[in-house]
Amino acid sequence: MKNIMPMQPYVQMNVKDYKLRKSMELGVSHYYEFALNSSMPVIDAVPDASIDLLFNIGDNKVKTYVSGTVFKAKYWEMGENDICFGVRFQPGQGILPKEISIDMLINNDLEIDGDIFGKGLTEQIALAESMDERYSLFRTAYQKMIEKEQLSDSKKNIVDYMIKRIYETNGRIVIGELAEETNYSSCYLRRVFREKNGISPKQFAQYIRFQSLLEKNEKQKLRYDELALECGYYDEPHMMKEFKLYSGVTLEKYRKLRSKTIY
Repeated sequence: MKNIMPMQPYVQMNVKDYKLRKSMELGVSHYYEFALNSSMPVIDAVPDASIDLLFNIGDNKVKTYVSGTVFKAKYWEMGENDICFGVRFQPGQGILPKEISIDMLINNDLEIDGDIFGKGLTEQIALAESMDERYSLFRTAYQKMIEKEQLSDSKKNIVDYMIKRIYETNGRIVIGELAEETNYSSCYLRRVFREKNGISPKQFAQYIRFQSLLEKNEKQKLRYDELALECGYYDEPHMMKEFKLYSGVTLEKYRKLRSKTIY
């Protein structure tokens, strides 16, 4: 499975002391940590087809939120305490505790008891003295949890294959082609995929294409028509329309915002 790092650019633009630790295991894309303050602007999430787990750490209490992908730029609930430690899963990856279904998370931030990911986990994370220590605590607890919560192998293999083909085709493969390749019906593939991810294969492909656009926009100075072709859009107007829908701003305005960001 291709390992990608889904971006949430408005977080990186607007928080303090942003730190990131990449991951190549357990379906996690990366761990991150940052500080909030009362003067910060409202921070939006953008579509990424991923699940985020966020621990908002205060002196006396830890609030834990789990979020699914949004459909377009949308307010992200992060809590009121200063420090946030987060886990972002790979698109289409991440195992949820039995108390949470993916349908509860789509386009939503759900406050939960973080200890459902591991006994005493929130207190341990609150008392940890560094991001590396928090990462280690979560990884250990999560590895134990997923041994009990895995999907059946047959369904997981089907979904993993669909995601792999979406990556390989820049999101341009259609459900009929996937049905032919897997010998399952289109209806069954949609149902199994939605059971795992809470969104359709088509939506997943659109969000992956958008994330590819965010990544390539960071690394390459391409003309808009070249960028559209690189990312799997049919043409430049198609790219522009989807970008504004998912980010809340035009690509031109987004580039100006990014150019002002100092890391």
